[in-house]
Amino acid sequence: MTEVDLTGRRVLLTGASRGVGRAVARRLVAAGADVLGTARDAALLDEVAAEVSGPGTFVPVVADLTAPGTPARLAAEVAARWGALDVLFSNAGVMLSHADRFEDEPAGTLEATLEVNLLAPHRLVIALLPALRAGSEPRVVHVGSGAGTLLGAAEPGIASYRVSKYALNGLILVQAAQLRGEVAVNGLDPGWVKTDLGGDQAPGTVEESADGAMALLAEPASVTGRFFKDGAEIPF
Repeated sequence: MTEVDLTGRRVLLTGASRGVGRAVARRLVAAGADVLGTARDAALLDEVAAEVSGPGTFVPVVADLTAPGTPARLAAEVAARWGALDVLFSNAGVMLSHADRFEDEPAGTLEATLEVNLLAPHRLVIALLPALRAGSEPRVVHVGSGAGTLLGAAEPGIASYRVSKYALNGLILVQAAQLRGEVAVNGLDPGWVKTDLGGDQAPGTVEESADGAMALLAEPASVTGRFFKDGAEIPF
């Protein structure tokens, strides 16, 4: 298990109510981070707030990342609470169809998937840039997927999910290049793990994903524009 001291680090974590996000929330708080955790389900967020333990803190913020006013509202919440942000951990994501072929996905699947997996992270980074620039060694972590790598995109099934994560990889590279020297931007592949999204047949656990997340947060702030899994760099 990767041990990282995040005492006093100010973190906005999206998709914090379940799966990988929930496991990451536990590890962040245990490592001393102060976390604003967002999700759409208030009851689940309250469960997370009740179960986390450590020197850090967890404050639940109910938010739909696809709603037009959400990025500005979250930026205002960060500004009011801290005045700056050290880490945006952009974890929220959806897989809306498991169809074998892209033409068999329900109409609108790609558009709805891109809204959550690509456009929401893009808008959130834009809204939070002033806070990140005011932060200490600021960084953005976008949670990607092996399904969206160059090799993964050539495999069958879950077409819209693959496209969204492939596009997210491009977003990571663009943001990293344009924010170099200001904000580090990297991707995390959490692996195929047992979650509502990953399903019961997945070989990995959310705890393993959280360990990979902590390993990435332990990287120097100079590391940017790269993709990591289980503490090691992997190709886009």
